[in-house]
Amino acid sequence: HVRGGPGSCEGLLPASPRGWVSATVKVSMADVPSAWPSPFAQTRTETEKKQIAAALGLLQRLPPKDLEANIQTFTKIAPHLEQTLEPYVSRPLQVKRDSEQNRYFVACECNCDGGSHRSPWSGKYFPAPAGGDAEEEKLARPSERLRILEESFNEVFDAYKTGYYEGGVSSVYLWDMDEGFGGAFLIHKELPVIPSTNSGVWDAIHVVEVRESASQANLTEYKLTTSVRTYLQVVDASKSDTSLDAWVTRTVESRSSRGKKAMGDDIHLLHIGRMIEEMEISIRQSLDSVYVAKQREVLHSCRLPEDPDEDDGVSGAAKAGAENVPNAAEAAAAAAASSPTKEQKN
Repeated sequence: HVRGGPGSCEGLLPASPRGWVSATVKVSMADVPSAWPSPFAQTRTETEKKQIAAALGLLQRLPPKDLEANIQTFTKIAPHLEQTLEPYVSRPLQVKRDSEQNRYFVACECNCDGGSHRSPWSGKYFPAPAGGDAEEEKLARPSERLRILEESFNEVFDAYKTGYYEGGVSSVYLWDMDEGFGGAFLIHKELPVIPSTNSGVWDAIHVVEVRESASQANLTEYKLTTSVRTYLQVVDASKSDTSLDAWVTRTVESRSSRGKKAMGDDIHLLHIGRMIEEMEISIRQSLDSVYVAKQREVLHSCRLPEDPDEDDGVSGAAKAGAENVPNAAEAAAAAAASSPTKEQKN
């Protein structure tokens, strides 16, 4: 495995007989944003704190694609980690189908309640709760104002996803807070599944906290925490396999003043949309210019050239002649004799 941060390479282990090389780039594990609804704030013992710190340290050094399997292994040792790690770790996004609207949506922790996931398109939970409509009414839902804003966000974010990603599934979920609201803007994109070929996943998780001050009605504060997880595997049956795992987390804050012009909730749509677009552009450029470039540098330094004869300047005829020479000195002489000199070329 090759694990490295920006401009660094922590270690290089021997590859397997097939020449398999994997690169895992882990940038940071951000604390849970205050906007994310979390019931896990509680008093923990010193032992539990050490176990959480040790688990997070291991997750920083293990491939992000194995996150689910690693957490299941941790819970066998310390069962409380299944819940206590959730505020610090974003699980891989899943895709479910809204049978009423015949559209797909992203399923994660922020739209999960009672074992079901709420669709942003119809507002209903899938699969339907066992108690029917009466039981579904008890599940978490945004206020009427946020539900209208959520519908607008989903339509705009779906167009953004189509323009930048040319496919995939996007979803936006909002929830009420004491001062303002919080939201999760999610994008999940996979390469088509074809046996014995390339595979890849891109998960973008944007958690936004919007604070609307009661004392200053024209001032709004925004905090955006973006986590991007990408996994790419390139399979070449005749040579080797290469995989790239990356997890990037960044946070940015901003303020907006409405001024004298009243725009209603449309100001949130414009400001949050610009923040997400700028953040994604920055992360994509960073992945391409730093992490992918570092992996390419490492792979080129540890793999042999395709045709060694071309790199050492020895022609095929010289190599064939050298095989018939009993010692290295005569082999070198034979190679020099078979290569034209500068005068002969002229």
